[in-house]
Amino acid sequence: MSYVNFKALVKKINLKPNGIQEIVIEASGGELKGQLEKLARMIDHHAQIEIESTIVNYNVKIDSSTKKPLIEYRVDENGVIHEVKTSEQLELPGLPKKEVKIEDETKSIDREIVDQFVLSGMAPTFDDLPKNIDEIAKRRIEGDSYITLANVLEMSSGRVVEIIEDYRKRIAPLAQKWWEWKQNNEDQKDDHSDDTENGNENDAA
Repeated sequence: MSYVNFKALVKKINLKPNGIQEIVIEASGGELKGQLEKLARMIDHHAQIEIESTIVNYNVKIDSSTKKPLIEYRVDENGVIHEVKTSEQLELPGLPKKEVKIEDETKSIDREIVDQFVLSGMAPTFDDLPKNIDEIAKRRIEGDSYITLANVLEMSSGRVVEIIEDYRKRIAPLAQKWWEWKQNNEDQKDDHSDDTENGNENDAA
């Protein structure tokens, strides 16, 4: 059985006679390196296709007057994410609660960042999703098929797709904050390493 796995750009869908739909995708030579011959052998053969976007789109609720998110996050020194109440959320004794007009702002994040967040073990779970949704998502990232996961959860593969997609969207803003913290920590380590090397060179001189 031939198997190929590569990233591509979905260009268009052509509607053809007899209800046939032709999907056009575009991939660079680098993505198909070592796999082009396998793919060529599939021409005019039936194949099972799974396509997932490499981008996660999610909505953030913001204060329409300040354009600031209603929920913000901070990451502690251990990489654990905590929810932070904004000044708009804090209620002062004796003062009427401020009415906030809320609107949704659509944001995007690379799916790879969200997946790395899941693999780190820092991603939360949610009461209205399967209790082991983090492990289910991790298994999908590591290569388990939706059909395999459907058998584990005893539901349709389509439903598993919806649940994992929903999970990625919910944790996306946390993943973004975690990624920024991770990158900042790595930059600080690099700076410290450079300082140490320079110090050693000075000592040697």
